[in-house]
Formats: sequence, structure tokens, C-alpha cells
Amino acid sequence: MLNAAGRQGWELVSITSNNVAYLKREIEDFGERRTETDQHAMASGPEPGRSSAGQVPVKYRDPVTNDTWSGRGRTPNWLKRKQEAGEDIEEYMV
Repeated sequence: MLNAAGRQGWELVSITSNNVAYLKREIEDFGERRTETDQHAMASGPEPGRSSAGQVPVKYRDPVTNDTWSGRGRTPNWLKRKQEAGEDIEEYMV
């Protein structure tokens, strides 16, 4: 089955532990090559709270080093060090 999909232009991305295969393939759109996942993202527009480039906007910035953090995921070390030093991290909000 995977060989037949490969002949049709599909590329195997991964197979999960419960034997689900994730495939992708490029499609042509106005002379550009895009994956079907890209095409879907373009059609639906950016997710709420995201910029048009698909990036999460920056919430914190260090004015000295220009390091940034979106506020999502683990707190970066540069911001942790400032917090541990007793600084108010709200001063670094953009």
C-alpha cells in the first residue's frame, strides 16, 4: 500500500506506534510547489492569535540581548535568571 502511495507522489512522514501512517505530497498551485498541509493552512488563514506567518507573537523581549519569548512553553533561561534575581518579568513584556 505504501509503495502505491509513493508512486502517486506521497511521502511517508511517520508511522505511529498504533500503525497510523502520516503521508504528505506536493501539489502545484500557481507555479509554486506546496504540500497539501500548506495548502490547507493557506485556505483557512492564520489561527487566532497567530501572525500571518504562522508564528506566535512575542510577549517578552530582553532589550539588551534581544532574546524573545512568546509566553508559551517552558520559560527560557534568560527570563528565569532575571526572575530568580528578583526582577519583575512584567518589565520585559512587549
